Amino acid sequence: MTARTIRSRRSRAARATLSAFVAFVALAAVAPRAAGAADDAAALLAKHKAYAGWQAGDGAIASLRESGSVTLDGRVVALIRAVHRGPIFRESYARAAGGTFEDGFTGRVLWSSNQNGFTVQTIGDAARYVYTEDALFGEGLSSLPGTVLRTETIDGTPVTWVRVAPAVGVAAELAIDPATGSLKRAVLDPNGKYETRFDVMGYTDVGGGKRVLSSWRYTGGKALHAYTTIEANKPVTDDELHPPKQTATWSFDPAVASVPIELTKDRIFVYAMVNGVRGKFILDTGAGSIAFTDTFARRAGAKRVGESTIVGIGGGAAANLYKVDTIAFGANALHDVIIYTGLDERGSSETDVAGLIGFDLLAGAIVELDLDGKTLRIMDPAKVQPDTSKGLVVHVDLADGTPRVAMTVAGRVPVLATLDSGNPLHVLFSQSLVSRDRVSFFTDPTSLASQLQYYGVNGSEIAHCGQLQSLELGPIVYRPVPACASGSMSHNDVLVGLDFIRAFNVVFDYPDGYLLMMPRKSP
Repeated sequence: MTARTIRSRRSRAARATLSAFVAFVALAAVAPRAAGAADDAAALLAKHKAYAGWQAGDGAIASLRESGSVTLDGRVVALIRAVHRGPIFRESYARAAGGTFEDGFTGRVLWSSNQNGFTVQTIGDAARYVYTEDALFGEGLSSLPGTVLRTETIDGTPVTWVRVAPAVGVAAELAIDPATGSLKRAVLDPNGKYETRFDVMGYTDVGGGKRVLSSWRYTGGKALHAYTTIEANKPVTDDELHPPKQTATWSFDPAVASVPIELTKDRIFVYAMVNGVRGKFILDTGAGSIAFTDTFARRAGAKRVGESTIVGIGGGAAANLYKVDTIAFGANALHDVIIYTGLDERGSSETDVAGLIGFDLLAGAIVELDLDGKTLRIMDPAKVQPDTSKGLVVHVDLADGTPRVAMTVAGRVPVLATLDSGNPLHVLFSQSLVSRDRVSFFTDPTSLASQLQYYGVNGSEIAHCGQLQSLELGPIVYRPVPACASGSMSHNDVLVGLDFIRAFNVVFDYPDGYLLMMPRKSP
C-alpha cells in the first residue's frame, strides 16, 4: 500500500515521481561516434556560452525572478516561481488542484518543503544532483572541460553531445546545436541513480543579448514547464529566499509518553484519533505523506481542499486532498494537516485499515520506534537530542519524503535504497541489476513463491521472486536477501522492506536528517 505523492517542481521532478516508480524514456536514434578531442568540446561549450550571452559568476546576471506555469493538454496544472540571488535560490511549485512544494539553497544548506511546510535538508548524491541541475539552468556548465561523445539528430536538428563533470555535482551530457550554440537536450547523472532527461524547448532574452533557459519538458513527458515572466538583476530580499513557514504544527506531550503499536509478520500498525475518530493505520516510512481511505476521511469529517495524484506499485491514481484539524497519537497531536486519499480499497485484504501514516508524522518530530517494547514515542526536537552512541547513525536523503540511503548489493553494486516499513515483500529491485550489473539472483521456478502478486495504490503487479546474495548498509550486512524483481523499479533504486527494518529499534530524527538504528534484543 506504499504511496508517494507527486512533487513535480524543477529541482525534484525526476526524483519525486521517481525513484522506484517512474522509468525515464530515451528518444531519438543515436549515431555512434568516437570521443572527440577536448578542443572540439571547448569550442562547442564556448558556442553555447556565446548563445546564452552570460555565464554563472561573470556578474552579467546577479539575480533572477521567474514565474510561469506547467501546462498539460492545454490546461494549467501548476504555477511555478523561482527567485535567485547568485547561488542562493528558492523555487515553488503550486499545483492548481491544491498543495505547494518548495525547495532552495540558503548558501549553506539545500532544503525542500512539502505541502504542510515541513522542511528537510537535501544531502548526499541528491544534493550533488541539485548542484548540477542548478548549474544547467544557471549557465554554470559551459566553463567546464568537456568531451565530445557523439552526434545525432533531435527533432530535425543536428546536435553534438558533450559530457561535462562538475567537481561537486553529478555529470551532465549536453546536446548542443553547433550551428547556434543552443541546447536541445540535457541528461543529468547519465546511467546514475538520479538520471534525468530534459528537452529544452526555448530561451528568453532578458536584455542585452542575455538568454535564459525558460521552457522545457522532461523527455518522454507531455507537460510543458515554462517561465513566461523573467526579470534579471532586480532586487531579491532575504525574506524571499527563506524556507516557508510550517503550516502543520505539533503540540507535544510534556510527559513524553509512548503509545502502543501492533507488530505483525508484515506490518507495523499504529492507532490515531483523527478529528476525534479512532483509526488503525500502517506505519509506512515509504509513504511521502499521510494518506487515508476516502471512506475514513469522510467518516472523520475531514474537509476536502483539492485534488492530486499519488503514485506507487501498480501505477498512479487520482487522489483527493483533505484538511484535517487534528491527528492525535496519545497526547501528541498534529494540527491543520493536509492529507491525501485515493488508496485502492478494493485490492486490500486489510479492510480495517484506515490508511498510511508516513512522512508528515516523522518530519517535524523525533520519533522513537521500539519494536522490542512495541511502542512509539513522539518527542519535541527542540527539547530532545537522541543519544547517538547507542546505535548506528544513518544519514538519509529525505528529498521525496522517504528515507533513502546508499547501500550496496553483493558488496559491489551501489544502489539507492528506500527504507520502506510499509513494504511487506522484503526487497524490490529492478531487473537491470541482473541484466546490466550482473548481480546474482537465485530463483526456484518450481516454488509457489517464485511469483507473487502484490497490490499498490492503483492495482497489482506480478513479481519474480528469489534471493539476492547480500545487501550492505555501512557495517550492516543482510544476507541472504529475499527479493523480487519489479517492473515498477528503475535503475539502481530498491525498496528495502520490513523484513530488514524489523531487526532494529529506530529513532527517526528527520529534522536533523538521520536515523539511529539499534539492533534489537529479540528480533
